[in-house]
Amino acid sequence: MQPNCSHLHNIQGSGDDSSSSQSAHAVRLSGESSCHLSGDVRIQLNSAVGEARENASSRHSRPGSQSRSHGHAHSEAGGLDDSTLDSEEHSGSSLSELRYLLQWLHKSISLGIGLLTTYMYANKSIVNQVFLRERCSKLQCAWLLVYLTGSSLLLYYTFHSQSLYYSLIFLNPTVDFMNFWEVLWIVGVTDFILKFLFMGFKCFILLVPSFMMSFKSKGYWYMLLEELCQYYRMFVPIPVWFRYLIGYGELDSVLGWTLGILLGLLYLILKLLSFFGQLRNFRQVLRIFCTRPHYGVTASKRQCSESDDICSICQAEFQKPILLICQHTFCEECISLWFNREKTCPLCRTVISDHVNKWKDGATSMHLQIF
Repeated sequence: MQPNCSHLHNIQGSGDDSSSSQSAHAVRLSGESSCHLSGDVRIQLNSAVGEARENASSRHSRPGSQSRSHGHAHSEAGGLDDSTLDSEEHSGSSLSELRYLLQWLHKSISLGIGLLTTYMYANKSIVNQVFLRERCSKLQCAWLLVYLTGSSLLLYYTFHSQSLYYSLIFLNPTVDFMNFWEVLWIVGVTDFILKFLFMGFKCFILLVPSFMMSFKSKGYWYMLLEELCQYYRMFVPIPVWFRYLIGYGELDSVLGWTLGILLGLLYLILKLLSFFGQLRNFRQVLRIFCTRPHYGVTASKRQCSESDDICSICQAEFQKPILLICQHTFCEECISLWFNREKTCPLCRTVISDHVNKWKDGATSMHLQIF
């Protein structure tokens, strides 16, 4: 029995030369205690001891590696620079702003195409119906009125959470976060809605029968509505832009308050100057609407016969002939349409009118009021 024990002991010793001293000592103690048992049992005990040794060594090695990796991670984290953190925060904010700008462009382009298409279709249709005068289609005018009203209501229903209709009564929409792009979007949408509103009024005038309102009177109403629309659109963006400019700076500092107030005052001054710049045109339009100036006098039968009883504009018999100061005769409605775009006589180019009533044909300005 002793030689076997010593032989096993030698095997254990030779196998532990490459291992740690603590593991070898534990194995030798186990081998000596197992020598008092039978041979079969010794072999099983020795194999169990070997497995235990391997498990123990693996358990001892794993915490060390974990502690080394953990310490290495701490050293890497501790070695990060403040400038690196700042650059990461700056890049993150830039990416968020770029992402918001792309979302705004997607929303604005898709919505802008729809609004622009609606405006161009309605504006062209109204001008055509005004040009047709008594032959205009009442059904077409009614359809335009319903179409413009439905488009406006659908837009406000789609963005009902932002209460965009507040801008129409000089109030701020309920938008939590308002930056430059959001303000631009709100002002642009409101401007198109106001165009649709006044174009609807023009459609309503088109529906009025001719015996209640003559074609010439309708032209003056179209001109007045367009001027009122432009002035109303000029004042509507003021509360939205003023709120944005006041809150542009950091309001928790004196410098931020000062910057916001200065920007707001500068905007109001520029708006006041533009208002006085347009005031003269509005007063002139209002004067024309109230006085209804005449371009000539009613022509007699002899004067009509001198022109062969044919209007040079419509190439038809005279309807309410008007004799201009240049002694040329035209239909009243024909010459009224002519002076919507021109100041001179169609035949001799004598200056007859001192102004051009370009909105009497029912057109709506394409100018987008975003200031």
